[in-house]
Amino acid sequence: MAERGSKTAPNIPVLPTEVHRQIVEDVGMPSYPSQYLVPQTQRQDLCNMCLVNNYFHSISTEVLHARVHITPRNINSFVQRVKKLGMAGSPKVKFLAFVDFAFFPEWELEFIITILQELPTETVTHILFDMPLRSIYRVPNPNDNPESAVLRMTQALNQFANVKEFISVRDEAHLLGWTTGPVLWPYWPKIERVALYNPEILEEAFIEAIVQSKSLRLMCCLNPRLAGGIETDDDFAELIDQVEPELCFLFLDAENMGDEETDGDYFPIAKEEFHSEPLLRYAIEQPDRITLVDVEEITDELDKRSPIARPTDWFFKLAISGRLWEVGRFGISTATAKRYLQMEGEVVEGEDGSALT
Repeated sequence: MAERGSKTAPNIPVLPTEVHRQIVEDVGMPSYPSQYLVPQTQRQDLCNMCLVNNYFHSISTEVLHARVHITPRNINSFVQRVKKLGMAGSPKVKFLAFVDFAFFPEWELEFIITILQELPTETVTHILFDMPLRSIYRVPNPNDNPESAVLRMTQALNQFANVKEFISVRDEAHLLGWTTGPVLWPYWPKIERVALYNPEILEEAFIEAIVQSKSLRLMCCLNPRLAGGIETDDDFAELIDQVEPELCFLFLDAENMGDEETDGDYFPIAKEEFHSEPLLRYAIEQPDRITLVDVEEITDELDKRSPIARPTDWFFKLAISGRLWEVGRFGISTATAKRYLQMEGEVVEGEDGSALT
């Protein structure tokens, strides 16, 4: 029996390991489900939990590695880690983001290919590219060298069969005019959401690609190109009517943000095309499927701290934080769409079927 006044260890119940795991996972849980990086304060908490014991170190490391940012600064160390561990021991990454890659020296491209080849393919469900993907990815050509970087990159990306979300914030990852064939994401059978910058949405290959993607439910396009403009309802119907009825489109117009007008390689959607009759009529008649958003009108609501100079910067910031998919709630209203049509001299019916003037 302990002597009176002596200190004894408190009788603390031992928690099941499942509870410990849930605690660690809750600490690392980001604010948005599609967030690609755990915030700094939470990362620090997870790092501190790594020091508790081997069990907490194992769980905390797993949570930290679930969302990975690969940048030109850390790619070398990450490559060395995955090469050392091999596919069986490599981090079980779920959210994979390649960020700030502006140009591709040969060694950097080889590092990216190595990472894609060595990571366990079954765990990756979300991929984000902030890089000129068009310069490295394309549909393989029969004349390609089997050892070429392009072919190995293609094969490495196509093996991620469980990808549900793909975002390319720098370009459309759609290689029209250079090589013929489908875009990247139709090779992923479980893909549900795709966000692209500057795609030509009426090109035959683009339409074919989304028709092939039976699981695709949301296509988000920033500054989509209309391949000469949508002249009639039939032009846009070619895109809408061929795809799965559950697929919705979110079209974002940021033409006048920053220096977009002088961004030489890109030809963003013109305001008059974005507010063209067919697009507006579809937004009125099928508001559950077609959402139009004027980015200039909503930037302050999404980020009151600092203005974003370029559309791609704004796109990246929302994508990496997991907030991109909320933008649809800022779509122009049916009343606004009708007002735009009236400004163009179009006859628009009111709710009672009478013509509005």
